[in-house]
Amino acid sequence: MAAAPESSAMLWTEGLGVTYPGAVLALKPTAIGFDRGQFTVLLGLSGAGKSTLLRTLNHLVRPSVGRVVSAEFGDLAMGRNLRQHRRKSAMVFQHHQLIERHSALENVMMGRLAYHSTWRSLFPLPRGDLELSMHCLERVGLADKALTRVDQLSGGQQQRVGIARALAQQPSLILADEPVASLDPATSERVLTLLRDICREDGIAAVVSLHQLEYARSFADRIIGLADAEIVFDAAPAALTEAEISRIYRGASAPANPDLRSAGMAERTTADRSTTPTLEIAQ
Repeated sequence: MAAAPESSAMLWTEGLGVTYPGAVLALKPTAIGFDRGQFTVLLGLSGAGKSTLLRTLNHLVRPSVGRVVSAEFGDLAMGRNLRQHRRKSAMVFQHHQLIERHSALENVMMGRLAYHSTWRSLFPLPRGDLELSMHCLERVGLADKALTRVDQLSGGQQQRVGIARALAQQPSLILADEPVASLDPATSERVLTLLRDICREDGIAAVVSLHQLEYARSFADRIIGLADAEIVFDAAPAALTEAEISRIYRGASAPANPDLRSAGMAERTTADRSTTPTLEIAQ
């Protein structure tokens, strides 16, 4: 296993770069580390490389060059290491990725599937998983909605179910890809406050991609600014000057080109597609 660039780093990249089909450069070779318990925001315009960087951290997007290394599990290019890393790395998606015909509780219990074999997941899950999932719903204020179908919940409630599902994995890292992009401002603040507070309480590291400057300043311990497929800023929010903001949001060249946005959306759509076995609860 490689040595971490810093003793506190739980995950880091080495020369990590991504090029999408059609020779679209999504992320220039990048070396960066992420610390335990830190709430990091990836900030930038659409197409800047935020989602690509975030999704390489659990190989939802495969690196074209370089690698991602976990301090606990090693190089994620190895299948066994990746499976172990994904078990402890939870995703929160922009569009929730919930099964709408299932209840909130059933969706949260999906977070336990990585702890069981495919064969075991076809049978009722242990009662301990049920109790943990209910506790996660309580933490996001939705215990009273446990048996409610997800398609009967508001957008903000659905995102809280997504956070509860992530917590059910008992993760050491949460990756949140534009988690409030489809929510109104008041709901966005409530969701981000909830996510940040839970991560602080549990010592969970979080990497969250956003394009809203005010949210990054309010919630981040660390801001990583991206523009034109590369990191142009990496420091605490207090160090974000007007000049740095201009580099992130305007850059030295024109705004991100449409081809990059299209490729990024295509990659996101492909990565988000998944099938999940029907979930039963042991009596």
